[in-house]
Amino acid sequence: MKPNKFTLLPYTERDGIRTVPDSDIKRLYDRTVSDGTNKIVFYEGTITTADQFLMMAKSANTLFYIGLRGTETIGYAWLNRFENRTAHFHFCGFKKYWGQNEEIGKYVLPTILGWTNKEDRYLFDLLIGFIPAWNEVAIAFSKKCGGKSAGVIPNAIWNGEKQESEDAVFIYYTRGSV
Repeated sequence: MKPNKFTLLPYTERDGIRTVPDSDIKRLYDRTVSDGTNKIVFYEGTITTADQFLMMAKSANTLFYIGLRGTETIGYAWLNRFENRTAHFHFCGFKKYWGQNEEIGKYVLPTILGWTNKEDRYLFDLLIGFIPAWNEVAIAFSKKCGGKSAGVIPNAIWNGEKQESEDAVFIYYTRGSV
């Protein structure tokens, strides 16, 4: 594998065996905590432990992926809240790779939007996300990766630490935008 080649490694079960050990998934959460980004990535407060993170990654309602550059783990992403051909998209890039993750974002998003089923129909036409309005870095990053903003939605997200609703920027990705 070339050093700059990106891969999305699915965390899934095949014939009763997980593609990645659970301990490795927990280490992703621990790395998020050591980077100090856990309260940003999981601002809503529903994921506060490595065990909760593992449960989310294993959920039948989640498609979880590890982002690799060569053999280096540079972050992770997951899809959930599926409705027709729409899904919510979430991501976390590790601090060591900040400033370099735009390149993987430009790989990951078209890859996901290009997935097809057995009938060769796209699985997703739209990926959406709500980013806290105060998180200007994530908003700018999302736009650099081809995201478009539909504006600020009042009280769209829950801040678990403050125990109150907050405004969020609605970001979306389509095949034509990435």
